[in-house]
Amino acid sequence: MCGKPACATGFVVALTSCAAAGARAVRSGAKTALLACGVAVLAACAGPFPVTAPGGDNTQQAASLPLNSEASRPRRTRATRPQDVLSEWGTFGIEPRSFKKPKTTRARPLIPAPEYTESIQEIVDNATCHSCEQKPYHRLVVNASIAHGVPPSLIHAVIQKESGYNPNARSHRNARGLMQVTPATARFVGVGAGKSLYDPQTNINAGTAYLKYLMRTHDTFEEVLAAYNSGPGNVRKYNGVPPFRETRRYVIDVKRYYAASAKEGPAAR
Repeated sequence: MCGKPACATGFVVALTSCAAAGARAVRSGAKTALLACGVAVLAACAGPFPVTAPGGDNTQQAASLPLNSEASRPRRTRATRPQDVLSEWGTFGIEPRSFKKPKTTRARPLIPAPEYTESIQEIVDNATCHSCEQKPYHRLVVNASIAHGVPPSLIHAVIQKESGYNPNARSHRNARGLMQVTPATARFVGVGAGKSLYDPQTNINAGTAYLKYLMRTHDTFEEVLAAYNSGPGNVRKYNGVPPFRETRRYVIDVKRYYAASAKEGPAAR
C-alpha cells in the first residue's frame, strides 16, 4: 500500500466507489462495474498527474530536450523506508574513516651494552697518558687533572668524542666548547660563573669538575660516561647504561679513545 497522503485519500474514495459498483455488479451480474473498480483503485495509487509550474510550460520544455538526454529519461524513485532514515541518522556527526595500510618499519639493531670491565678506582689510579704531549690543549688538561683528580687520558678521550678539539663547537642542546658543557652544568659544579664556556681553560675545568662529580656518584666507569652523555637521571631510570643508540655508541667510543692513551699493548691499538 502506498504511503503518500494523496494516494491514501484516493484509495479511500476509490474503495467507496468500488463498494457501490460491486453491489451493482452483483445485482446485474455485469463484469464492467468490477473492471471500473479496479481501474479506479490503480489510478488512486498511481498518484496525482504532474502539474505545470507557474510561468513555465512542461510540454515545451520536454519537447526541447533531446530524446537521448538524461533529463528526458524518467527517473525511478523509491519510497523512503524507516531503515533508510535510521541508517542515515546513525552516522550523523561521524567523519568518514580512511583506512590506510600501516607502514612497516624495520627495527634498528640495538647496540649491545658495553661490558663492565673497569672500576672507577682503576681509572683514577691510572695516570698514564701516552703521546698526550702532542695533543691540543694538553697543558690545560694537565692542570684540570691535578685540580680535580681525573686522569688526563680520560679528559682527552671525552674532548675527542665531544668536540674533536673544536673550542667553538655547540650542540642543539646548548652544550658548548671542547667538552660540550651547558651553562646549567657549569653553574652546578661552580665553575665558569660569568665566563664564556667557549674559553678552553674554563670549559675544560667545568667539564673535568663534572666528570669528578659523576665518578663520585656512580658505581662503574661505563655509568659515568653514560651519565655524562644522557644525564644521571637516565642512568638511574634504567639502572645502568640506557638503551639509547647514541649513549651506547658514546660509551664504546670514549672507552676506546681512553684505552688508546692509557694502556699499552693490543688494547691501545
